[in-house]
Amino acid sequence: MKWLDDIETAQSEGFDDLDGRADVPGQALAESRHWARTLFAQGKSPYDAARPVRRLVHRATKAAPDFLRHEYDVDDLHLSIVEGRSFVFVIVSRDSLDVLALPEGERAGAIARIAATLFHPVCVSGGVCFRFPERIEEGSFFSTNPDLDPRLLGAWQDRLDAGIRGGELVFLAYKRLPWMAGFADPFAWLREGERIDQKPRFRFPFRRSGPKRKRR
Repeated sequence: MKWLDDIETAQSEGFDDLDGRADVPGQALAESRHWARTLFAQGKSPYDAARPVRRLVHRATKAAPDFLRHEYDVDDLHLSIVEGRSFVFVIVSRDSLDVLALPEGERAGAIARIAATLFHPVCVSGGVCFRFPERIEEGSFFSTNPDLDPRLLGAWQDRLDAGIRGGELVFLAYKRLPWMAGFADPFAWLREGERIDQKPRFRFPFRRSGPKRKRR
């Protein structure tokens, strides 16, 4: 998947520590906070005021787009969240949870419990909603709705992906808004640009602008 390749390219180029939120354009910060509230369960967001969070940034280059990275602990889990303009990629540190070290019969249940802990209950509440393969191993990929193209999602909760990558449990959530067509430009996120968190205003064709004429 190209987005994951972009993350690896950005990691090889390097992330810089943020001195403060002022280093991120106001609109990008507002979008990031909006999606944190939307995607994560209460108290699990990287913007939870009671939780220390290390924030880093990769500003777009010719090879990789803009990314924010949030590193923090939730309960006994250490998370690294790489956030692009159109998705959120959650990495659960292998040091805090090694799924592949569990017996095969326990892996799916452990993944479902972690998903229910981290994410908004719209999708994952009540247990397993992933379509797991017969065996969960390195390179396994699974989804709540694998037949639905991410570009055609009506809303973020229509599909949540997960897998095992480099021995670590990862989740991929898509930033989808019902009125969006496709995804916004990932190279133009960390500079002031168009807003994507509100419905666009449409003009009716052939309607003239300006004051109305009085009828005689």
